[in-house]
Amino acid sequence: MARVVRIKYAHSDPLFWRARLEVVEAGNIEAARLLANGAADIGFVPITLAAELDMPIVPRLAIYSVGPIISARLFRGRGSGDCAVGETTVSARVLSRLMGLSFRRVEDPWAALEECGAVLVVGDEALRMADRGIPHLVDVGELWRERVGTPLFFAVLVARPGAEGLEEAVREMENSVAYFYENPAPVVEAVAKRLGVSRRLVEEYFSRSRYLVAKEQTRDMEKEAEILGLPRLRLL
Repeated sequence: MARVVRIKYAHSDPLFWRARLEVVEAGNIEAARLLANGAADIGFVPITLAAELDMPIVPRLAIYSVGPIISARLFRGRGSGDCAVGETTVSARVLSRLMGLSFRRVEDPWAALEECGAVLVVGDEALRMADRGIPHLVDVGELWRERVGTPLFFAVLVARPGAEGLEEAVREMENSVAYFYENPAPVVEAVAKRLGVSRRLVEEYFSRSRYLVAKEQTRDMEKEAEILGLPRLRLL
């Protein structure tokens, strides 16, 4: 059975909660390293790293948004300067390209709220901050939609050349997403409990998250890579 990399944030739950797969969990940057080093066969990586490492993209599943996403926000801090968590590559590049921002990298986003004037936070900690009512300056998905008008792809599915079990793995994840859409309550409740955030916030978050990729959306991926100044994507 193929080893599949799952990015460790809540956005991955619909893809994997009913999928019968051998899963390796990793952060954004580590996910790309695992695939590049051959420690996994298939998995999700930030679109930035997929382009930079020339990883073959399977354009059937991805993690993306159409408009505001909540889990990628520039929060207002009480200090000075712009900061970003170390795990973000896509969101930081979007704000750099569309707003001309540059960031000092920080490890602890909560501490950074005291040190920095603005803090770019992604993933589960962004959801926790949103749940606590931390004010934000920019939602990255909303900014992209307003300025560019297409979906914003955060992570794409890639496969090592010759990876066995690709079709089976994709089908398992597609079926998991289908189960989620049919009955999202178990996933919503599990994520809300795990993160310690409100069920309502998680419901809103998943209503804005997208996973299934239509054939014509490969053009949106390619447009995103061009705008972000990335190498040309390699699509399977």
